[in-house]
Amino acid sequence: MNKKNYLSLVVLLVLLVSCSMQERIVFNEDMGGRYESVVDLSQLMALGAQGRPASVHKKKEKMDTLVVFNEFLEAYKDSIATLPAAKQEDIKALRDFSMQMNIDEDNGVMVLTIIKDFKQFNEIERIAYDIEKVFDTAKKTTPGSEKATSSPASSMLSTDKVIYTFTDNTFRRTDPKALAEHLGEEVALSQKTQESIEQTTSSEVGGENDMMSGMLAQMDKELSKSTMTLEYVFPRKVISVTPDGASIGADGKTVTFEIDYHSLLNNKSKVLENFEVVLEEQ
Repeated sequence: MNKKNYLSLVVLLVLLVSCSMQERIVFNEDMGGRYESVVDLSQLMALGAQGRPASVHKKKEKMDTLVVFNEFLEAYKDSIATLPAAKQEDIKALRDFSMQMNIDEDNGVMVLTIIKDFKQFNEIERIAYDIEKVFDTAKKTTPGSEKATSSPASSMLSTDKVIYTFTDNTFRRTDPKALAEHLGEEVALSQKTQESIEQTTSSEVGGENDMMSGMLAQMDKELSKSTMTLEYVFPRKVISVTPDGASIGADGKTVTFEIDYHSLLNNKSKVLENFEVVLEEQ
C-alpha cells in the first residue's frame, strides 16, 4: 500500500472513532418523501481541542447556518449556464438539498445535517454520490463553512457509497460492489448511476484489507462506541426486513437498525451489503 492510501485509512479510522451517523428516510404513498442524514462530529471536535493548547485570545467558533441549494442555483444560474455541460449537471444534482451546520466550540458541538425532499423514488437512487457534491460546493460558496465541511465530514460520508432501489414492494439499500448478487436484471438503474458504480469499483486499491484488519484490531474498543443508525418510515406495513437486528416499530411501518463501526467495517460480516425491506402489497 502506498503512503497516500495508508494515510487515508488512518484518517478514516480517526473519523469513525469520533463520530456517529444517522440516516432517516420518510416515504409517502407515492414513495417520494424526505431524506435526512445527520453526522455528529462533536467527539472529533473534542479530540482536536485536547491536542492543542488553550488560548484566551482565540475566538471560539459558533455558527448555526442553513444552506439551501435551490437558492444558490437560482442566484448563480447565469454563471452556471456558462459552464461545461458535465459541470452544470454536477451542480444541478444539488437541487432540493439543504444543509444545516451547527458548530459550538464552547459546548463541544459539531453536527452536520443533510436534507433532501424528493417527489419520486429515483431521485434518491444515487443520493450517496450527490451528498459528496453538497459538501464540496458548501466549502466553496458559503462563508465560514469551510471548517464544518472540511475533510472529516466529507471523508466520513464518502466512505458509505450505496444504491437505493424500490421494485416489487421491496426497498433495498445495497453496496455497489454487491449489486449483481442482490439485484436482478429487472432493476433498471440510470446511466449516471451505472457510471458512478463503475468509478466506485474501479477506484478500489488492492492490499488495503489486511492493513485495515490490523488497524481495526487495535482500535476495537473505540470503534465499538461509534455507531450508524438507519431509520426508514414506509407508507405501508412491513412484512420482513434483513439483516438480523433490524426492528419493526409498533406502527408496523418504521424500520430501525443500529450498528457499531467495528461490525460495519468487518469485511467478513458484510452486515450492510444489502439492507432489504419487503412491504405489503397496495
